[in-house]
Amino acid sequence: MKVFTKITKVAPLFVATFLVSILVSTGWAGITPLTLEQGIQIALDNNHGLQAASKSVTSAKEGIVEARAGFLPTMRLESSCIKLDEAPSFGVMTMGDDVIYDAKGVVTQPLFTGGKLSSAYKLALSNYNLAEYGYERVQNELIFGVKGAYLCILKALKFQQVAKDAVKQVEAHLRIVRNLYDAGINAKVDVLKCEVQLSTVRQNLIKAENMVSMAKAGFNQLLARELDTGVEVIDILEVTPCKINLDDCIKEAANSRPELKQMKAAIEMLRQMVTIAESDNYPSVAGIGNYDYQKGRQSEIEWKGSWLAGIMVNFTLWDGNARKSRINQAEANLEAVYAQQLNLSDGIALEVKQAYLSLSEAEKNIEVAHGAIGQAEEGLRITEEMYKEGCATNTDVLDSQTMLTQVKTNYYQALYDYNLARARLQKAVGGR
Repeated sequence: MKVFTKITKVAPLFVATFLVSILVSTGWAGITPLTLEQGIQIALDNNHGLQAASKSVTSAKEGIVEARAGFLPTMRLESSCIKLDEAPSFGVMTMGDDVIYDAKGVVTQPLFTGGKLSSAYKLALSNYNLAEYGYERVQNELIFGVKGAYLCILKALKFQQVAKDAVKQVEAHLRIVRNLYDAGINAKVDVLKCEVQLSTVRQNLIKAENMVSMAKAGFNQLLARELDTGVEVIDILEVTPCKINLDDCIKEAANSRPELKQMKAAIEMLRQMVTIAESDNYPSVAGIGNYDYQKGRQSEIEWKGSWLAGIMVNFTLWDGNARKSRINQAEANLEAVYAQQLNLSDGIALEVKQAYLSLSEAEKNIEVAHGAIGQAEEGLRITEEMYKEGCATNTDVLDSQTMLTQVKTNYYQALYDYNLARARLQKAVGGR
């Protein structure tokens, strides 16, 4: 009996320790809040879209190696076995065998291509730059996306808290209304109105909770994690005043936006394509050499070797104006990209200005909304006191509660808009 007593005292402690160890090992004991910087780094390490852009850079880099190889000699081996219908002969004299074995080594070295090889190499370099700037563009878009998703979680959490507060306020007021009804002071309709209002704010709370879940799922998707992975974030919904000059932002964007860098790389590529097309107006010259081994089927005939070396010139005299058409196409494509570059520059300048104005607007809205919260809270307090004294109606209290909820929602929306506009302006000028 004493042994059993000791076991029952030790067992709860053992079980509790075991459960705590399980919780800690599985992460159920709590989720460490994730900073925005940590979230960005996880996305940069794991996002599938960014990984695809990285592979494009790797492919373009290999293209440079391929283009560089065009300047070097090519060496190849050729072999063949030829069966003739009869052995070559002169009169009654057999001059060879009806089966000929051949092995040949061939070397070719380009000497002049009218600029085609050098332009192809520059084309590969520009394509590599295009891929790198494309990677930078995808990276900046991903970082902005992570910032937006992080802020969206915070906004959803704020809305959820506002919804919870609204439920508590209506519940508290409903208790007062019921007490007054039980005392015969007010009518049943006041109770019904409060119950309807309580149903409404509870529905709003359900929507807010769903908004939190969706915001976290969107954040996890950018980080290439399971959508239902637990997420806790640090509250950074705040106003950080900063002096920003619109003209400086536009100039910075003109120098830093990866899209404009991509456009410049595309223009350089098309320039080289024009040169490549024009290179067909010149002959191509290459040095050639080979060493040839031949042998017949008969065993007494030995392998015989021969070599040759020389220069080969290739020039197309007329091709039905196909060469001229290729040049015209390349020049037209180049002019089209020039026009696209101007259009892109104007679009980026507009994007910067819109982000700048949105930031300014959100900052002003925050000041207005923050001041309105205090006024709405005081208005609700006064209305509730007046209602208890019979100087205000139940509808007045419910309207004041609704007003306070709306004002708080507006404030947190303005905070979110401000921080998102700031992130958008950073992206618009080409920063992270």
